Amino acid sequence: LLYKPIDRVTRSTLVLHDLLKHTPADHPDYPLLQDALRISQNFLSSINEDIDPRRTAVTTPKGEVRQRGG
Repeated sequence: LLYKPIDRVTRSTLVLHDLLKHTPADHPDYPLLQDALRISQNFLSSINEDIDPRRTAVTTPKGEVRQRGG
C-alpha cells in the first residue's frame, strides 16, 4: 500500500512525458509541462536514492518493476 502514491506519480510522469512529446515547442503550455516533468522526475529520483540499497528490482509477469528485499 505504501507504493501506491509513488506508483501514481510514476504514471503521471509517464503521461507528462508523452504529452510533452506531442506538444509543439511554441505552445504556451510547453514550458509548464517541462517544469512539471522535471519536478516529478526529481521527486522520483529522490525516492529512489532513499530506497534501501539491499533491495533489488523484480519484474512481474505484467512487466511492472517491483522492489524486493535482498
